[in-house]
Amino acid sequence: MEEKRENKRLAKEYAWAAFGWRGREWTCLLKLWTRESRFDHYAQNPTSSAFGIAQLLGERSRRPELQILRGLRYIDKRYGEPCKAYRFALTHKHY
Repeated sequence: MEEKRENKRLAKEYAWAAFGWRGREWTCLLKLWTRESRFDHYAQNPTSSAFGIAQLLGERSRRPELQILRGLRYIDKRYGEPCKAYRFALTHKHY
């Protein structure tokens, strides 16, 4: 439980520092990654190679800070912001 709390803290800190995401965007990211992994950096998807906090395909690192940074970069490049990624996930069951 403490690890998940720390993972959320890191995600919030990194989202703000690296991308300026806070407020509504942080809320969307929190909902997205809670839905994907509950911020568990050992979470595995039984039907794909998705792994970790952001459930990235092919993720290999077990280090939460790397998973968070890679997940944030993925969201930025593909969607531009967490709320767009979250809306996509609600409709498509993945992001």
